[in-house]
This record gives sequence, structure tokens and C-alpha cells, in this order.
Amino acid sequence: MKVKFAMKNIFLALALCAAFALASCANEVGDSASGGTVVGDGYKFPETTKIAGSIQSQVFDADGKSIGSVDTWFLEGYEKVPFLRLCDVAFIINQINGRGWKLDEGQDPDGLKYFNNYNYKPYDGPYNNDTLSFDVENQSIYSDDFIRILSEKGSIANDIGYSFFPSVANASSSSPAITLNNAANPTTRVKDKEKMAIKLGDYGMKMFVFDTTRFNSNSFSGYKNDLFVPFQVLSSAFFFFSSANFNGSDYYLWLNTDLYNANTAFRGFDSGRESRSTRSRFSTEWNYRNLCLFFDLNYSLKTKRDLVNKDNIGPRINDSIFAQGLGFDLLSLDTAVYDKALIKFLMGYIDDGHTSYFEPSLYQPKSAISSYQTLAKKSSGPRNAKLDEVSTELSKRRENSNGGEGLYYVEEGGQKKMAVIVFDNFVQNDPGTETDLAKLASSNTYQFLRKAFEDIKKYPSVQNVVIDLSCNGGGLCNQCFLALCFLEDPEKFYLGQWNVLDNSMTKFTASINDGSSASLKQPYKFYVLTSGGTFSCGNFFPSVCKWQFNKDSLTIPIVGKQSGGGAANVKSAQTADGAYFKTSFATQMCEFDKNNNYICIDAGVPVDYEIEYDDFYSGDTIYKNLYNKLKEKYSDRF
Repeated sequence: MKVKFAMKNIFLALALCAAFALASCANEVGDSASGGTVVGDGYKFPETTKIAGSIQSQVFDADGKSIGSVDTWFLEGYEKVPFLRLCDVAFIINQINGRGWKLDEGQDPDGLKYFNNYNYKPYDGPYNNDTLSFDVENQSIYSDDFIRILSEKGSIANDIGYSFFPSVANASSSSPAITLNNAANPTTRVKDKEKMAIKLGDYGMKMFVFDTTRFNSNSFSGYKNDLFVPFQVLSSAFFFFSSANFNGSDYYLWLNTDLYNANTAFRGFDSGRESRSTRSRFSTEWNYRNLCLFFDLNYSLKTKRDLVNKDNIGPRINDSIFAQGLGFDLLSLDTAVYDKALIKFLMGYIDDGHTSYFEPSLYQPKSAISSYQTLAKKSSGPRNAKLDEVSTELSKRRENSNGGEGLYYVEEGGQKKMAVIVFDNFVQNDPGTETDLAKLASSNTYQFLRKAFEDIKKYPSVQNVVIDLSCNGGGLCNQCFLALCFLEDPEKFYLGQWNVLDNSMTKFTASINDGSSASLKQPYKFYVLTSGGTFSCGNFFPSVCKWQFNKDSLTIPIVGKQSGGGAANVKSAQTADGAYFKTSFATQMCEFDKNNNYICIDAGVPVDYEIEYDDFYSGDTIYKNLYNKLKEKYSDRF
């Protein structure tokens, strides 16, 4: 891996970057045909030439422990925007992916090399050609393998002994030959894998080069040509597997973005709050442009919104924002107007089911957080509202039938005939010595399934097993993969992803060693129960069953109601002024049919047998009606 930056008199970095390009054209984020910016040319950021000052900042991990320090720089005309030198950028990114980043292009005589093998099979690494180039002349950041370079080390292995590795279209010159399954344009091809170019200049944002040799503090060694990069741009562009935030004095790295921990990462927001009613014109423009960059870069579902009966977002989010009448409020100098507009934009307009809102900007006092969260819930658009409505209805129905997460049996003739395994999220927390199945289901999906099948094996009369995902809202992809391994051997299926940043298609497979058996596959006749509230990984699970397990015959019927959809991984993000939210981002979960055609699953997975909600949980015995329906439809299985 190499990190470089180019100036007017340095063309080598650009030449190398072009040499390693994986396609003839780059996939560019930011491309103003008029020569101006994609957000309008009415405001330009200062062409600063002076350093206003610097502070030493701590870098905290998710446990609230300082893992080192960096120097934060402030430039004249840029108010409180934090800038980092490239060497400190490398330090922070290395905390995310553990790859041993160093500088190249004369700043480090040994060049830049991997210190850790990537451990992806069959590519044993290291990838010596991976490069990030920072081009100051054109205000762009280039990468040949953007996703691979920036993926976190936690995606390689975990504490129960399984590992993921990409088997298709990684470290290759093109993606598989596949077509988009789009009724409006059925012949659209997914383009070849491309080099990634993030064009900051098209958003009016800038990197700067300064001579820092005269700043001879004890905390760093200055260079004659130090590159200064705005941290908030890096956070929006780079940290999509994690969250990296600045609260005005320190940085907070949050690797497990599925955990909401107010004592660690969120401490950064609250301690940096500075309640005030107005903000400067500079702040409004900086925040808005950074928001546009974030969504142009990360929001992978822009062209798929018609699948969930929503208007498409155009190639540039700025155009869509103003078309919806939201732009002027997002650029308001009134902080309350701005924060409410941000809620409306995220919850009412983006409204993709994954998008959620946690905290307002740092302009709002801590006491106002709960009121803004309440407003966010009330502002949910039709998709979020529908998901909530179905989940609430089914949860109430289930509760009225004395049901919940856990393991259930349906008896007939004095014998247990069908088992139903119920869990509402794919989670991975330490279960400790917990043995109660209902509690295990909400704490650790893998351990819950192991215990559930151990119990089912006690009853030879049980041949049919339902996986009830009707209230499953999603969770961790690795836990989803592990759950599928109880239905099929892992080498026979994969997790499909389309990376919209460089157009690569990757099929992730896994090797598993749980310390007890070579295979987790169970010898039962399975069904997957879904509803309009089944979402995200809860949606991906039945998609694998439908399009991968059922290629030759209907081996695992999907029953109930079509799932609620959800097709992207989720990024936790912070706006430049501290508002915290989550949304779908660059990698989109997908499926392929038997002809290797791409299938977008964002609109949900169609069922093989439709069952009304009245028959999900009703009856004298929970799942009794469901049992009768399945027995009638699939009599040869009972």
C-alpha cells in the first residue's frame, strides 16, 4: 500500500496511479461539467496561505482509551475545521485497518509497504501496489482498490474462529459478466471495476501544502512540504466500516458501529457541545458541502429508490435536495432551522429503512437531544413508517399469543412435529454462561442457534423447522452468514456485494471452525417465515435461501409475506458540525440468478407461499395455524 501526494512539480504519483488503474475511466465522485462546483458557485472557501495554530489531540478507541495523539491544525479563514497532516491521516487510518500505513514520495526513505498480511484466500498478500494518492493540484484523492485498502481488520477474523475472504472480483481487472435486473433498462451492464477518484475540488473543498519545518514542537517533525487534509472530509470519504469523529479537541474511533455506547464514542459529541442559535456562512457552506460529498460517495441506493416506490435521487445529491425544497433550510444560519431540516432530509427524504438519527449538531445543548430524537421519529417517511407499523403489529400479535424470541414446538397426536426458531436481530455479544434460549436469541445469534438445535435433536419426531424472521430487523452480516451455515455448508453459498464506488462485484465465502464440528448444517426440512417488517440482514437471509439454495428444487420455501427489503451495509456518520446518524452506504447486498444476472433485493424477497398475518401466531397454540397451513401446502414434507 502506498500513500502519496502530488503537487505541480510532482508527476510521478499521478503516473503510477494511472499505471495501476483497473479501467480506462475513473468512477468519480464530484464532476462538474461547467467547471464550477456541484453545489453552486455562489460561495468559495478561502484560499488560505497561513496556519492559525495547532493543538495536540488525543485519539480514543471505542473503550474510551487513548491510543495515541496527533496534531490538529487550524487555518486562517476556516474557523474550527480540523486539518491533519498526511502522516497523522496514515496513523488514524491504521488504527482502523491495522495495515501499517506510511508515507511515500520522498518523505520516508524506505517507501511504504504492508506490515501485516491481508490473510484473504487465495490472495495471501501483501498487496504492494495498493495506493492512495492525494493530488493537491487537482484537489482529488485517487485509489485503485478503494474498498480493499480501507476495509477494517475486524472483517478478517473473529473470536469464534471463522474468516471471510472474497472469492470473486477482488484484485482483478474486471467484475463478473452480469447484467442489472432492471425492468426499465434490462440490458444495463455493471461496468468494469474502476479506479476511485474523490474530487474535492468539485465541492469547493481543499487540501493545502505548508512548510512546517519552522514548527519545531516536540510532538512532531516538520516537513518542508506537509500536506494538510480536512479531517471531516476523510471521515465522510474513508471511514465507512467504522466511525471517526472530532469533537473540537479530540478524535473518537468507533469500530463497532452497531453498538450505541454513551460512555465511549458518544462522549465525544456531548463534551464538545457549544449551544448557540446562529452559525456563520462559512459553517453552513462547509457542513452542507461535506454532507453532499458524503451522500454522493456513500449512498449506494440512489438509483434503486424506485423499487420501494420512492423517487430516484439524481447523480448529485445537491440537485435532489433543492428539488425537494430542503436546500435553503439546510443552509440556514439559524441552527434550529438547520437541525430540523437535517431530520426531514434524513428521516423523511432518504427514508431507506436503514437511515436513523441519533443526535443533533453540536450547536444544540445536551438537554435538547431527546426532543430532536422524538422529532426524528415523528418525521419518518413512508418506508420507515411502514417497517415500524408491521413490526409493531406483529410484535403485539406475538405477545398476545404468549410468544417472543426463543424456541417453540407444535405438537400433534402427542408428539412434537414442528420446531420454530425465533430471533429478531443478528447479534454478536458475549453470552457468558447464559443458557436461556430467549435471552441467548437477543444476545448471540450463533450460540442461540447451536443451543436450539441441540434441543431439537432430543425429539426425533421433529422433521420440519421454521426460521421465524417476521420481526427480524437485521444486524451483523457475519452473524447472518453463520446462521445460514446451519442450513447449508458454507462452501456452497456466499454473500454477494456490489461496491458502487468502483463497480466491483464480490462474492464472500467463509471457512468455519467453531471448535466442535466441521459442519453446522442440520438435517431438517426448513422454511423461512418473513413479513413486511423483515429487513436488512433479515431480508438477506431469505434471499440466499431463495436464489442460492433453491436453484435446482424448492428446498427452503420462503413463506408469509414479502420481506420489507434492505440491501445495503450501514455506515455510522457525523456531519461536520457533530450531528450523528446512520444510513446505507457504498456496498450493496445483492443476489445473482442462475444465469449470473444481478438481482437487487432492496424491495424485498418474494415468498413462495403467501400466508396472512392472522395465521402467523393465532390459534390455541402459538404457531398452530402456521403448522396447519404448511402441512396442507407441503404435505409430502410432513
